[in-house]
Amino acid sequence: MKIASILPALGLAAAMCLTACKKKDIFEDNRSQGYLSMKIDGQELAVSKQLTGSLYDTANDIMSHLIVSGMTTDNQFLTVNVSFLNKELKPGTYRLNDFGYNTIGWIQRLSDGLGYAADDTGLGASATIIIESVSETKAKGTFSGVMIHDVDADKKKTVTEGKFEVTVLKHTK
Repeated sequence: MKIASILPALGLAAAMCLTACKKKDIFEDNRSQGYLSMKIDGQELAVSKQLTGSLYDTANDIMSHLIVSGMTTDNQFLTVNVSFLNKELKPGTYRLNDFGYNTIGWIQRLSDGLGYAADDTGLGASATIIIESVSETKAKGTFSGVMIHDVDADKKKTVTEGKFEVTVLKHTK
């Protein structure tokens, strides 16, 4: 008889606990805090949504990659990618190289899928990324460069005053 009177109380307590718990939101819980902005040919762009700072360990145990990206209010996509040799997260100057490491990118309209990137030195692209501080939980830096259009290599955009400071989400192999 006592069990029958305790069950409703236990059910009520369980219901209160379940409704009081905050549900996980995969988009909010996997988002970084901070900022990412740059000027492209003098026009300032700043990430206002889906800011992500991610640190990836590669399968070959040689590189770690920091990827900072996000979207502006009008859905332009910005990204900065830095590669750390021997997985040594350390401040310093990282330049675009012949292997396509240390890049900057911009897609003006995601629906078009076309954009500009500083990812090929052979086409005249350049990128300089200065990491002021970096760890497995935070990263801060500045960047500049010249991006080349994805289809028409004669079209170029100059990036100045790029900066970011983000919390980092670490992804391991």
